[in-house]
Amino acid sequence: MKKITITDSVAITDITLGAGVLNSPDKDDLLDRYVALGGNSFDTARVYEDGRSDILLGQWIKSRRNRQTIVLCTKGCHPKDPQVMHISRLTPADIRGDLETSLTAIGTDYADLYLLHRDNPRIPVEAIMPALHQLVTEGKALTIGASNWTAGRINEANQFAEKNGLTPFSVSQMHFSLAQTTPALTTDVTHVTMNDIEYGWYLENKFPVMAFSAQAKGFFSQVAKGLPLKELPHKYYGFLPENHRRAERLIKLAAELGTNPSALALAYVRDNPLRTSALCAFSSMAQFEESMDVLRFNLTREQITYLEKGTMWC
Repeated sequence: MKKITITDSVAITDITLGAGVLNSPDKDDLLDRYVALGGNSFDTARVYEDGRSDILLGQWIKSRRNRQTIVLCTKGCHPKDPQVMHISRLTPADIRGDLETSLTAIGTDYADLYLLHRDNPRIPVEAIMPALHQLVTEGKALTIGASNWTAGRINEANQFAEKNGLTPFSVSQMHFSLAQTTPALTTDVTHVTMNDIEYGWYLENKFPVMAFSAQAKGFFSQVAKGLPLKELPHKYYGFLPENHRRAERLIKLAAELGTNPSALALAYVRDNPLRTSALCAFSSMAQFEESMDVLRFNLTREQITYLEKGTMWC
């Protein structure tokens, strides 16, 4: 796996292992195998499994004694009630409390990356960035970032940080895969999904992206298996005809490359012109190994364009 430099002190691999793997009965073997293949980046959040994700990851880190060799990303300030996601938790107390609670649960003194899980554009960045900077100053977070923040808000926050000698955001997590979707389709108005405006900003600024739902919740694999529409992740991806056209192209290219849809969907995000780490999770070792076929090949720009637009490559 290749590494993406986030700051002078933090670099993540271009595939990040998500917390969903911690629910697998193969958990420890999966984590070990990921490291053996060169992976170093692990993603968790205070809200996942009501904190159980932090505990399970922390147990594995302690048993392997590998804290100094991995990059730990945790997220805080998720709204308390998933039914009222618009009611934010972004006070200085929330920002500090969620990180400190995570660190205690994991059993570590610091997070390599600490990301705010959601945004509230009504709260000025002047009320947020100093609280994050203080955590960096104390050594509790080496680097800070945002999850589900628009490029405009990240830019605003970083301009304020630069003018005031504060730590800026250095990485962003957002919904990005070959399959397209919108906040309306995910039924979460606080989601930020990749679109042309966001993509252009990230590309121009070479700003690192940790892409969640990189494999589109298994959409392409399920289409390849011939599952009926009602069994697909319909509200996210199946509703859009363009995603079905993209699935057809992906299945065709996978066959030509001698790989599988899961690995190719992962390659699309990893090999994109953006500086991207594909964030993914697996429920079994077999599922993981299938996706890790991605390590055998890289996509060309022409192949990426074909997947997106259907134009042929030479």
